[in-house]
Amino acid sequence: MASPRPPRAIQAWRPPCTAGAGGAGYGAQAGGYGTQPGPYGGPASPRMPLMPGEQAQQMLSAPEGFSRPPNLAQPYTHFEMMKIQEMDDFLEVVPRMPLVLVPHDVYHEDWIRFMNDLAMAWSGRLPVPEYSPDGRPPKRATLTADLIDLWNASFFGRRGVEVVLYKGRERRSGRGAGTVDLHLPGFDTYDHDSDEFDDSDDDSDDSSDDDRDDRYRYGNTYGGVYGRQVEGQMSELREARRVRRERKAEKKIRKREKKRRAKLRELEKKYSLYLTCTSPREGGLGPQM
Repeated sequence: MASPRPPRAIQAWRPPCTAGAGGAGYGAQAGGYGTQPGPYGGPASPRMPLMPGEQAQQMLSAPEGFSRPPNLAQPYTHFEMMKIQEMDDFLEVVPRMPLVLVPHDVYHEDWIRFMNDLAMAWSGRLPVPEYSPDGRPPKRATLTADLIDLWNASFFGRRGVEVVLYKGRERRSGRGAGTVDLHLPGFDTYDHDSDEFDDSDDDSDDSSDDDRDDRYRYGNTYGGVYGRQVEGQMSELREARRVRRERKAEKKIRKREKKRRAKLRELEKKYSLYLTCTSPREGGLGPQM
């Protein structure tokens, strides 16, 4: 019986910034992806070390789009920055490809592959051929940012598109990593939702107060037959009601502001995926290097 063949050596993982624009970074070329197509599931995980033979079997093949040159006949239409979804949602849902990517020579197959790889990276199922010198697996945010940088350098960037990982408003991928974008889709619109908390108690109180106002108003008319003493009492009641309304309005404002700040703190801790256009607004990519 022939002895088993020794496993092939796998080159160490290099950071995406060293990958060329031609698609290096997967397989034996570089990156955390192998030369043989492997399953998306299975035990492969940066949190679970693999034997060398298992690594060779579990490594993923390089995406087909990395070796496909951009189609210069496409218009590469400009589009505004958009939020794809929060990273934790990748554990349950793979988002559809935005239609704005169609004129940028992005196929649905490219998008699905990218989304599946992102989901594996975020869930800890992406095969990584080599750990750091101390033996600890990379953090999922670091691994995901490296994967995004690799796709930008090898595929999206050549098509006038950049995918960006954010933690709150802070960029965590690309050359702008560490910068904070004050006006970010998803942050500028969320405060409208913060007003949707239960105001039923306040509304019912306002309704009952309106009823009392009507009673005071009519009571003042009827009470006129009893003299000025009753009119004075009605005036004091109306003033007390006005003060109460002002205090209630201030309390409601403070409550909404507190909820808004809590929502903002929550959003600042979440990782999200964004899509932005890097091609000129009038379209076209110009000469390709």
